[in-house]
Amino acid sequence: MANFILSYDLNGPRPSHKEMDDHLQKIGAARGRILETVWYVAYAGDLNSLRDHVKSILGKEDLLLVVEGKEATWTKLLVDTESLKSTWRANR
Repeated sequence: MANFILSYDLNGPRPSHKEMDDHLQKIGAARGRILETVWYVAYAGDLNSLRDHVKSILGKEDLLLVVEGKEATWTKLLVDTESLKSTWRANR
């Protein structure tokens, strides 16, 4: 498993944020929303397969960024800090 940060802007009528949340749940990996449209994902596949999975639901006007991360630091997020730290360390 590798650690990824995924961010998107939904600019069209679909998908909705709820549809995107549901779509991200389908990858079967550890994940959590860390900021409004930024997710932490621990994923067994590579950067491109994660991008392609998420891209499959996006419209042509939507934006997407997927970054593989080796280290991270933060101050305050929407997820429990200790849970994220332990998951991140386990997937380095």
